[in-house]
This record gives sequence, C-alpha cells and structure tokens, in this order.
Amino acid sequence: MGTVKCIIFDLDDTLVESGSIWVAAQKRLFTILGSPYHPEWFTEYLGMNAMDAGKLTHRKLSVTTYSPEECGLMLRQFLLAEFDGKAAPMPGAEELIPLLSRFYALSIASGSPQEVIAQVIQARHWDSFFSSFVSSEEVPHGKPEPDVFLEAAQRLRVPPDRALVIEDGLNGIRAARKAGMYGFLVKNPIDHQTALEADRSFLSLSCITLDDIQSLQ
Repeated sequence: MGTVKCIIFDLDDTLVESGSIWVAAQKRLFTILGSPYHPEWFTEYLGMNAMDAGKLTHRKLSVTTYSPEECGLMLRQFLLAEFDGKAAPMPGAEELIPLLSRFYALSIASGSPQEVIAQVIQARHWDSFFSSFVSSEEVPHGKPEPDVFLEAAQRLRVPPDRALVIEDGLNGIRAARKAGMYGFLVKNPIDHQTALEADRSFLSLSCITLDDIQSLQ
C-alpha cells in the first residue's frame, strides 16, 4: 500500500450523531412487526443500508406477514421520516474536514440513503469539502462487502491502496480491509475487537492528525 491520496468517511456516528435516528426507525419497524425492540442487535446493523437491515430483521424475527423486501422498504421509509438533516456533528468533525480537504480528496460512503447523505452535506455546509458521496444502496452489496468503498475511490479516481477509510463499526472496517484500503476506527469507547482489524484507533475525530495519516505506508 502507498501514500494516501483520498479519505472516505462513513456518515452515521462517524461524521454526525445519527445512531439514535436509526434506532427510532428500527423501533417503528419492530412495532409494525409486533415485536419488542432488541437493542442487543444494534451492532449487527452498523454499516448496513436500510434494505439490508430490514431483511436481517425479517430473518431474525422469522417474519411471515411481510416479505424481506417490504421490511427493508418500511425501514427506509421510517429512516427518511426520522432524519431531517439536523444531526449534530461528531466531536472534531467540523475542524478535521476542512483541514483534510486541503490535502486529500474527500468522500462519504454510507449505508444511509442518498437523500440522507445529501441532506447532511447541505445542512452542515460541507458541499465544498466533499468531492462525491456514495450510498451502499447504489452498489450490489453493502458493508461488510467492499463495494461502496471501491465505488467511492473509483469516483475520486484513486486506486484502492491509496485510500483511507474512517469508520465507527466492524462492518465498515472489514469492508475497508476487503477493499485493500487503510482503516481508522473512531469509537468512544474503543471497541477492542474492531480495533484489532483497524490500522489505528481513536476516541474521536479530534484525535486524528495529519501525521497519523501521512505515516501510513
């Protein structure tokens, strides 16, 4: 792997505090399906898009009243209804993004729908910093498969081995590794299982420095 030329950010709970929005949407789906919410399943959903998360819920609950696709579409609908683009930035995001944009091409690759990513970029006035963004709904397979990160790098015209992914979850770090990219984990508290698979781990975006990125070889 070589010198980093682009940085690809996850969105949810990496750039903005939106995990609670996903939980609210999931709770609505569980209610429709006649089941109590299972918070212990939340980490399994991290990095997934709404369609994949809905299908996983269908399988885990052995749903018979709706198809897997219907569960995915309902979760996506609920997510769009809950998400108004006003999610607060994660600590350090507002400072790190402009800094990194001076040296690297930046992209967002997320399981959130395109509409949500666009809302966040517009609401936070990040338009001038990000060259592009990709939802995993646009590619054949969501995280932990590498498709969304490979698409993001291709749109930036950067080889995968020159890309750094910044993520908060195991599915995302695994997708980055499968793509042949560097992976930084940002999580507070640090998830030690995920940290073992990342190149570096940080408690917040405010802890990441240019030296941390430039030292990757």
